[in-house]
Amino acid sequence: MDQENWKFVMDYLSAKENASGNVQKIEQEEQKIQEWLSKDPGHQQELDQALWLWENTATLPENDEWKESFNTIQASLLQEASRKTIRLKFWLAAAAAIAAITLFTLFYKVKHPVLQQTSIAWITKSASSGKMSKVMLPDSSQIWLNSGSSISYPKNLRHADLRTVKLKGEAFFKVKRDPQHPFVVHSLNIRTRVLGTSFNICAWQGHQTEVTVLTGKVAVSRDSAGIQSAAIHLLPNQKAIGNSAKLQLENVEDARTAIGWTEGKMVFDQLPVKEVFEALERRYAVRIITDQPFKGCKLTAKFNNVSLNEVLQTIQISLDIHYTINKQTIYIKGGKCN
Repeated sequence: MDQENWKFVMDYLSAKENASGNVQKIEQEEQKIQEWLSKDPGHQQELDQALWLWENTATLPENDEWKESFNTIQASLLQEASRKTIRLKFWLAAAAAIAAITLFTLFYKVKHPVLQQTSIAWITKSASSGKMSKVMLPDSSQIWLNSGSSISYPKNLRHADLRTVKLKGEAFFKVKRDPQHPFVVHSLNIRTRVLGTSFNICAWQGHQTEVTVLTGKVAVSRDSAGIQSAAIHLLPNQKAIGNSAKLQLENVEDARTAIGWTEGKMVFDQLPVKEVFEALERRYAVRIITDQPFKGCKLTAKFNNVSLNEVLQTIQISLDIHYTINKQTIYIKGGKCN
């Protein structure tokens, strides 16, 4: 990341720190950083690279001068971290920024002299409504996209020090293990970091994100404009549920239930009826129009690769609804919660 971008980020951090308690000011600063991130997909990658360097999660180049510089900076930062005042916390953040700039520049001069000069090109793959799609990433990781979902990844993912992807919707991941190059998924306000494992992420706009682990270990944290919360670590048959405000861990009986959709299954466990209808719209590529909001209504049901008519007949019995189908539009009238 160049110094101009780091100055922008540090100005943001400083302004946010000084705006403590001023909700309006904080919202203004959040809007600025979000606009900066939206201008160039590479900005998110730059933030991730800086965070990766700071966390020291990859193998460092075999260069004594480089190592000595890193050790000096690290020792200084650890000493600063023991002081508790707001003023010194800001200087610690500034020191981290300077360290990241130095390390990022030196590291890429050693390992990636060409990539340093070029902008990052991103590739997006999507699964349209009514269909599922399998994506093979350049690093041989596999992703199954649920209907109406998309995944974006940098073209140079195979050679990237931090394998970063962005998810909209729902996907099942089988990540190729590579401890020297962590794999990070950004989905809404949640950041999921792994080395090599299998897990499902459900991140629909307007709803909480769920990360369910089938194998391996996963670190999940809240992410607001690149500023991360402390991570919680998930093991098989555990899931994290969260948004930009909170994150919690839950145990699940069988994590494979979360990926039933990859086999055409649908499992609704006390799911709000509104979300059930949204899932049906994505799965069957239809539009559902109701004459009431079904506020407070929830549905528990399991469907194993069945037709839309069979699903609607079950819902008709469960909620006492009446429905008609006109091409790709379903009209639902009446209904009540049991």
